[in-house]
Amino acid sequence: MRRLLIVELDRLRWRRAVVVLLAAAVLVPTLIWLSQAWNTRPLSDADLADAQAQAARDASAAWVQRDLARCERNPGRFGGPGTTPEACAEMIVPRAENYLWREPLQVESIRENDAVAVVTMLAGLLFLIGTTFVGHDWNTGSISNQLLFEPRRLRVWGAKALAVLGLGLVVSGLVLAAFWGATALLADQRGIATSGEAWAAALGSAARGVVLSALAGFLGFSLTMLFRSTVATLAVGFAVFAGGSLVVLGIFGDGAMRWLMPTNAMAVLLDGFEFYAYTPACEAAQTTMGQMTMEEGVVDPCIQHLSLQAGAAYLLVVLAVVTALSLWSFRRRDLP
Repeated sequence: MRRLLIVELDRLRWRRAVVVLLAAAVLVPTLIWLSQAWNTRPLSDADLADAQAQAARDASAAWVQRDLARCERNPGRFGGPGTTPEACAEMIVPRAENYLWREPLQVESIRENDAVAVVTMLAGLLFLIGTTFVGHDWNTGSISNQLLFEPRRLRVWGAKALAVLGLGLVVSGLVLAAFWGATALLADQRGIATSGEAWAAALGSAARGVVLSALAGFLGFSLTMLFRSTVATLAVGFAVFAGGSLVVLGIFGDGAMRWLMPTNAMAVLLDGFEFYAYTPACEAAQTTMGQMTMEEGVVDPCIQHLSLQAGAAYLLVVLAVVTALSLWSFRRRDLP
């Protein structure tokens, strides 16, 4: 088995499409991190000067001066009872600080946005790697030649699966470690204090992201071994993730979001996920409450929580079913 695994790893390494996809798996997260670093950069003296110049230009605009004159004549109309004419300038005339807002670097925000984008991209690329790797064997008919040297089909299936899964774990682990390591260095350089709890949540999310990404590659492999075609796997994947989601939501409504693949993946990645569901309980609560504001501490019946455990169980069941069908197909069906 070990020698067979080494052979499959060599074949995986020399596949040009795999090399291109691996390059994308490094390049795209790098671009996402650079975008994050740029968008959260501290304000500079040049930014302050630009904001002051823009505020001065806007303050001299005709519509600003017109609204300022109207406010000074009737302050209460603009600021409510008790508003003085002196307060009009502060309310209407643009100031430099109005143009200086920029979201600071926050680990929690990165975990819920940029890191999710990185994991989603990794999962998609590894899915493509898994399907193109074995899809080539089926398209060229080389799978029959491989079984001449190793007739035990389950060993061949297992060696290919371990190669894809191992590559997924290594690649996603290195990419996410580099992404979060660079983020930690950037936060330290900017003097941004982050709690240990936030870093622990980020580390847990990254670890689960590694597993999810690697399993996405394994899923692509299993589906292609079942359908024996890269095109068929991609078509089924698109139908399930796009068309299937629309059909489920169209038939069962928002409450069906609990059974969508992306919802469960988010629950695993973020250690729980909340989503809006217009269920009968939600409709009844809205009818009863009308426009009343929800009291603090009261659970909103329109918001449902999906736990990590529930999301993981759903994904594992789907993966187990696909794996079982793939193994059965490869073992029992005739080869082309």
